Amino acid sequence: MDRRTFRSLLAQSLVISALMSTGTTAAVAQAPKADPSPFAPGDLKAPIFDTQTPIYSSQDAQAKSANTVVADVDGRAITLGDVQDAINELPPAVKNLPFDDLFPGVVAQLVRQQALAIRAQRQALDEDPAVRRKIKAVSDRMLGDELIRREASSPITEAALLNRYNKDVAGKPGPEEVHVRVIMVTTEDEALGIIRELRAGADFATLAKRSSKDPTASAGGDAGFVTLNQLTPEVGGAVFALEPPHFTAYPVHSAGAWFVLKAEERRREAAQPFSAVREALYEAMTREGASDVITAALAGVTARLFDLNGKEAKTVADGKETASPR
Repeated sequence: MDRRTFRSLLAQSLVISALMSTGTTAAVAQAPKADPSPFAPGDLKAPIFDTQTPIYSSQDAQAKSANTVVADVDGRAITLGDVQDAINELPPAVKNLPFDDLFPGVVAQLVRQQALAIRAQRQALDEDPAVRRKIKAVSDRMLGDELIRREASSPITEAALLNRYNKDVAGKPGPEEVHVRVIMVTTEDEALGIIRELRAGADFATLAKRSSKDPTASAGGDAGFVTLNQLTPEVGGAVFALEPPHFTAYPVHSAGAWFVLKAEERRREAAQPFSAVREALYEAMTREGASDVITAALAGVTARLFDLNGKEAKTVADGKETASPR
């Protein structure tokens, strides 16, 4: 299998796992302390970029509108904008893969999602009171998240990002990386059997080629060097607890599969420039601004709280709490 085919299969596998299952951790690096990034706007006090316009990494896709239809399910269109929205929700290690590799898996998942929605509506599930409550909760949560994202990010300028980079990142060593091999199987018993073979002296790469369901199987399970934030919590915790060249003593369960993992070697990630960590810094600063947005939202409403008997217990307005008379 050539590298391009492998990368595409890996991307599609990661897309399906991620869409059916979260925060960006900024990498740290050394960088010159001279001029601003070449990506910086002329006015360093201006917002860093337009966060509302999708930027597709495929040259063909760049020329197309977010309204371009890429699939149709019983007359319901799936657009390029829908695809980009879905990609934006993927974990950082997945969404930063090439757009052309992600595109087929995301479209396939959106088609399945739309087919399920159509079937559910044909059964009138959207009229069920419990389902309607859940839909409202999801809608409210998404609106709140979008408000936080827009208002918390609006004050972030290129100059602010550069200052944060120089304070927290520049001149510091990069995160640790582990060169990992993977064997993925569908049951715990299979994984336990593979661990027994490894303890008896079997070669990890040979067993991966024979038994692994992961796209890395043809390469002997070799997933290359990874950082902790590129892995699921379960896999990451196991891999980074290993001392090379050891493998996991017990199967690791994550994303609906069972894994046997081996750490080949460790190293410190090479220093990264500002441009490489810019997006992660932007996301971190946006999260930090969320509390101010929440405080402002609460100050603009009056909340009446009731006890379990329906009796009004207290009122909160302009951040001040008033107990209701008994």
